[in-house]
Amino acid sequence: MKSDALFYELFKIDPKSLFELVGLKAEGDYAFESITAKTTEKRFDGFFRRRDAPGPNVFLEVQGWQDPKIYWRTFREICTWYEQSDSTEAFTAVVLFTDRKYDPGNPSLSCVRPNRMIRAYLGECLKKTGGRPGALTVLRPFALSDKKELQGAVRKWKADIFSLNLPEYQMKNLAELLVYAVLQRFPELTRKEIEAMLELTPLDKTVAGQELIQIGMRQGIEQGIQQGIKQGIKQGIEQGIEQGMDKGELIGEIRMAQRILKRTVSSRQELAEKPAEELREIFRQLESEWDELS
Repeated sequence: MKSDALFYELFKIDPKSLFELVGLKAEGDYAFESITAKTTEKRFDGFFRRRDAPGPNVFLEVQGWQDPKIYWRTFREICTWYEQSDSTEAFTAVVLFTDRKYDPGNPSLSCVRPNRMIRAYLGECLKKTGGRPGALTVLRPFALSDKKELQGAVRKWKADIFSLNLPEYQMKNLAELLVYAVLQRFPELTRKEIEAMLELTPLDKTVAGQELIQIGMRQGIEQGIQQGIKQGIKQGIEQGIEQGMDKGELIGEIRMAQRILKRTVSSRQELAEKPAEELREIFRQLESEWDELS
């Protein structure tokens, strides 16, 4: 699943953080949505609509790969949306590059005020915002160049997130997104390594994790008994525990993907009862659907 999912979840929690990130001065209260231009069946990475008064519509495109037609594509999709919409408000197009190297260069398109286009580069934007705590803390791993600095930095980021005046569930969601951001920036790390750095509750200490381990243990014991030898039972238990832990991580990924795609989010218990291979297939389908929309 592409990193677009990270930005989707972040801006859903705190829409105004985009304006802070790219230095966009916008008045009023904006809500974040996910919309689709039906003619092309292209889902925008982000759409910000002012909800307290008339104001510009803000379209976001997050770009993390080479696309020489990115500007043409963005404007085409904006035009398609206006063709299908009754909106007469001006627009602001924000193209946010995760790295400057993905920018194909000056676009041969221009906007007439009050419409405008903003090109922004994630690492440079993060440096300009300073180190103050906020929802944008989730993105700070993208501005880190040396993995040696990660150990200390990631704990500070976690502390910053939990110092925010937000509901507890939102702070936990942001902490989960921070893990996802670190995985995107340093893919050679494992999720367990990052959770250890953040000192998050290990999966095997959570209620859901313990349930999964018990399921795995039962499966392992049954397998061992069928083999009829003591060593088989021991190996079965160990394999069952490992399978339970793996299923726990997979269940978390599936539930996040379902939220992003606006699907009904399956309960942990419902997913825990499914075999690991079926869970992997569910996630592959969700990931494929997200890639088609991105």
